[in-house]
Amino acid sequence: MRGNSQASQQQVDEAERLRRRDTLSRAVTEHLGRWVAETYNREPPKSPLAQACRYTINQWQSLMRFMEDARLPLHNNASELRLREIAVGRKNYLFAGSDAGAERAACVYTLVATCVLAGVEPWAYLADVLEKLASGWPQRRLEELLPPMWKAARTAAAQMPSTSPAAT
Repeated sequence: MRGNSQASQQQVDEAERLRRRDTLSRAVTEHLGRWVAETYNREPPKSPLAQACRYTINQWQSLMRFMEDARLPLHNNASELRLREIAVGRKNYLFAGSDAGAERAACVYTLVATCVLAGVEPWAYLADVLEKLASGWPQRRLEELLPPMWKAARTAAAQMPSTSPAAT
């Protein structure tokens, strides 16, 4: 963790970040992997520790992805913070009116959070996308309306030179 903090403060490039992870984290993660496997084999299968080890083993490839992709943080603080916001509001969700209402609210929360993560202003996004959907946007092209793709399309459109006669 200390190496990641230093790498972020020093604004090192991805190659250096990966080199540091290899140097500082590989031995620790390999040791942890061996411990998890050994503990899993020693524990009764239904014990909480064996269940936790099984979960770790099943998620090991995902857990180790940070060693291959320097863009991934060493922690999930951003995800935990977002989940905490939902947990804090959980009591309010009891009054969503129905299970379907709660599911729709969860979809909206997810969409807004995805906008924030993609650097998209949620109100502008929702206004544009809802207008497009109301105008009969084709179902086969729904993926184009996901926040990252929507942002890319808007950026590309803004960078295109105007083809109107007044611009020439």
